[in-house]
Amino acid sequence: MVVFAGLVIWYIINIQIVDGAKWRSLSDSQTIKYNVIKAVRGNIYASDGTLLATSVPRYDIYLDFTIIPDDTFRAYIPQLARKFSEKFKDKPAVEYLLSFKEAKLKKKSYYFLKRHLSYLDIKEIKTWPLFKKGRYKSGLIIEEQNIRVMPFRNLLARTIGYATNGKDKGRVGLEGAFDKELSGITGQRLVQKIPGGYRPVNDNNEVEPVDGKDVYTTIDINFQDIVNKALQTGLLKHQAHHGCAILMEVSTGEIKAMANLTESGNGTYRETFNYAIGESFEPGSTFKLVSALALLEGDKIDLEDTVLINYGTYQINGETMIDSEESPFKSRPFWYAFEHSSNVGISTAVLKAYRDNPASYIDYIKTLKLDKPLGLELPGEGNPFIRSVSSPSWSKTSLPWMSIGYELKLTPLQLLTVYNAVANDGEMLKPLLVKAIGHKGEIEKKITASIVNDKIASKSTLKKIKKLLKGVVDSGTAKRIGSSPVDIAGKTGTARISDGRGYAIGAYYASFAGYFPADNPKYSVIVVVNRPKIEGYFGGVVAAPIVKDIAEKISGIEQTIGIELPDTLSDKGTLPLILSGKKRNATNFLEKFTNYDYSSSSNSANWIMARKDSLGEYKYNTIADNPNVIPDLQGMGLKDALYLVENKNVRVISQGKGRVYWQSLRPGYRVINRSTLIIKLKM
Repeated sequence: MVVFAGLVIWYIINIQIVDGAKWRSLSDSQTIKYNVIKAVRGNIYASDGTLLATSVPRYDIYLDFTIIPDDTFRAYIPQLARKFSEKFKDKPAVEYLLSFKEAKLKKKSYYFLKRHLSYLDIKEIKTWPLFKKGRYKSGLIIEEQNIRVMPFRNLLARTIGYATNGKDKGRVGLEGAFDKELSGITGQRLVQKIPGGYRPVNDNNEVEPVDGKDVYTTIDINFQDIVNKALQTGLLKHQAHHGCAILMEVSTGEIKAMANLTESGNGTYRETFNYAIGESFEPGSTFKLVSALALLEGDKIDLEDTVLINYGTYQINGETMIDSEESPFKSRPFWYAFEHSSNVGISTAVLKAYRDNPASYIDYIKTLKLDKPLGLELPGEGNPFIRSVSSPSWSKTSLPWMSIGYELKLTPLQLLTVYNAVANDGEMLKPLLVKAIGHKGEIEKKITASIVNDKIASKSTLKKIKKLLKGVVDSGTAKRIGSSPVDIAGKTGTARISDGRGYAIGAYYASFAGYFPADNPKYSVIVVVNRPKIEGYFGGVVAAPIVKDIAEKISGIEQTIGIELPDTLSDKGTLPLILSGKKRNATNFLEKFTNYDYSSSSNSANWIMARKDSLGEYKYNTIADNPNVIPDLQGMGLKDALYLVENKNVRVISQGKGRVYWQSLRPGYRVINRSTLIIKLKM
C-alpha cells in the first residue's frame, strides 16, 4: 500500500514538474490559436478620384460579464438595457435586462451584443453608463472589421465586380482582376478559446496587417452616368432583352464608361453580365468597316467605283443575299453601297476582289488582331472567331457572308478598337481600364495603353474611310441622327441572332459604332442592343439614337465632381472663414467678427456658398436644396453637410475633420435608389 502511494506521488510530481511544460504547451495549443486579421482592402477610384469601391470600418461588440463586479452590474445594467432598447428599437428594455442577467448568471465572457456598428455608433456607446469606465472595468469588447462599399454599384456592378476567397471562379471585374493588389497582406492575432467562441489574448495584433493597394481606373463617373441612362432609355423604349455601351477616349484608349444592362422584369434593368467584353456576337453591318478597309487598303476599289446592287437581292453560290430594303438600282458607287449598308453591294465587291485569294482577306483581318482576344485586365473576355480558309467548315459562301459580319464573332470592345483606330489616324490601341496602382495616396505604377498596330491603313485610305463613316450619318442608314449639333461618324449594324440551330425569327442585334466629333474625334463609342421588341430593330433606329444621346450630353457636360477648394487659406482677408453653410449662421458670424462684405444671389436663400467671381473676390451664391438631388457641399462643416443631405435617401460616410473639400456624388446627382455619399474634410 505504501509502495502504491509512493508511485502515485512520484507520477504526480513527474507530471507537474518534469512533463509539466509539455502538457501546458499541449493545453495551450488546444485553447489558443492565431486568427487571421484581414488587411484593409485597397480602394478603387474613378479617373477624377471618385471612389468606386472602398472599405469602411464596422464594429461588432461583445460583453465579458466575468469581470463586472456584482454591485457594478446591479447599479448599471438597468440603465444599459434602456440605452440599447432606445437606440436599436429591436426589443423592450426588460428583454435586454433579462438577457443580461442570464448571461451574468452563466458567467458569459464573450456575450454577443451587436454587429456591424458604425464608428459613430461606437463613439456614442462608449459614453453610456458602465461602458465609459473602459474595457477592463466594463467588460466591453470591440472588434473591428471592414466591409466593402460601392457608391455606384447600380452603374458599374459588373465592371467593379467582386472576388470570392481569391479563387478564379469567384473573380469578376476589377475586384477580381486586381484581387492580389487590393487584398494587401494579412496579419495575425492570438485568441483564446472560451465558452461560446474566442477572445483576444492581447490588446494588439501580434502581426499587423498591411493595407491593400489602390486601383485607379479610367472611368469618368459623370460619363458613366450619362452612358448608363442613355442605354437604359433606349432599352426601355424598344423593350430589349439586354444591351451594352462603351465610351473610349480616342487618343489614349482609355475606357471612360462601360454600361451593361439586362432586363430584370417589371420594366427595370440592372447589371448582371459584362456583355461589352464577354459576349461574342455576329456584328453584322458594323463589320463592313473592316471589309471597306481591306478593299481600299488592298487597292481593290475606290469610292466612286461601281458595285453591283442588283435591286437588293442576289444569288451567291446557291444562297440568296438580300438587303434590308429593295433598291431601284442595278449598280451604284461603292460609297453609296457602304453608306446605305447594302449587303449585296459590299459582298459582291469583296467577292470580286478576293474570290481567287480569300486568305489575303483573312490575313488583313488578322493585321487588325481581330482573331485574338485583347488581353484585357478584366477576366471573362469573350473569344473572337474568324474562320480560316483551311477550316473544314469553310465554304463557297463563307467569304461573302463574312464580309457583311456573319460567320464570325467579336465582342463589342474588340470591334470598337477598330473604329477607335480609324478615329486615331490608324494607330490601334489596346483598350485601357486601369491607369495606375498606388498605395496610401502615392502612385507606385502608371499604366498606359499599349499599341496593337501602329498603322492599320495608309493616310489616304483612312481619309476615305472617314468620309464613308460621315456619309452614313449625313445621308445613309443613320441619317436620323444627322441633325445632332454634335458631328458623329459611324456605321449602323443589324444582325440576325443565331440560336445554335439557325437564325431565330424576329431576333436581332441592333448596333452602332463610331466616334465624335467627326472632324476631330475625341471619343469613340459602340452601342449593341439585343432583341429589341417594339418600335423597330434596325441599328439606325435603335442604337444610333442612343449614341446621339450620349454624344450630345457628354459634349455639353460640366465636370464638377470631386473638385477641391482653391488653396487660398494663406490669403489673409480674402477667404471667408465660412465657405458654405446655412445663411443665417454664416452672415451672423461675418457681421459680428469680420468686415467681410458678402452678397447673395437670393435674399430668400437658406443655404449659401462662397465662390470666387471673375475679379478673384469671394461672393456668396445660393445652394439649391431640391428633393433627392445632391447639393454642392464644398466648404461646409460636417454638421451643415449632414443636415442638408439627411433627407436625400443617402447614407453618409465622412472622412477627416474641418470643411468638405471632396464628395463622391457630384452636385446635381439625382438619387433614385439608396446610395452612399462619401465626403472628405480637411482643416
